[in-house]
Amino acid sequence: MAITKEAIVNASLDILNRDGIGNLSMRTLAKELNIKAASLYWHIKDKQDLYDLIAEHINLEIVIPETIDNAKEAITILALEVRRVLLKTRDAVDIFAQSFPSTPSRIKAIKFLIAALTKYGVSDKNCLTAANLVNNYILSFVADELRAKHFSPEETKQFGLLFGEQYEVSLDFEQQFLYGLRVLFTGLLID
Repeated sequence: MAITKEAIVNASLDILNRDGIGNLSMRTLAKELNIKAASLYWHIKDKQDLYDLIAEHINLEIVIPETIDNAKEAITILALEVRRVLLKTRDAVDIFAQSFPSTPSRIKAIKFLIAALTKYGVSDKNCLTAANLVNNYILSFVADELRAKHFSPEETKQFGLLFGEQYEVSLDFEQQFLYGLRVLFTGLLID
């Protein structure tokens, strides 16, 4: 079997989905590919390079809106799409958080987000910070959502009761996600 970057990424995704990021090492990846670990370094520099490749592969699944007629709507569609894709691959949030967004599809997504934020009215001075806020919101929300899905409904209810009976605990994650985006939109234009 010829070792290609595509084969490396696919084997890495198999390991991630089966065993998690804690078990993704150059050694386990080489074993998955039936090669020696040293052979991997002909194709990838190091683990950081591997994370960047995996993040790019995952990011290619994100469907970016074609236009920004309505900036708020375009950002919402993009955020929902990123969330959908991150939920598909185990530990994708960790991969994104530990990789540098310098690959073509990730740059394209960031440029789209910056253009939409600019159209929404965010100043040039604050645009990169606002894009980072949106990115961090999506990553942290998905991480929390994945953790919450491991709790039973009874555990979730008990957690909510710790803070008072008057507070609602919702398991409608999409509704929660959209509420968080609305909160972000409210503050994005603060200068």
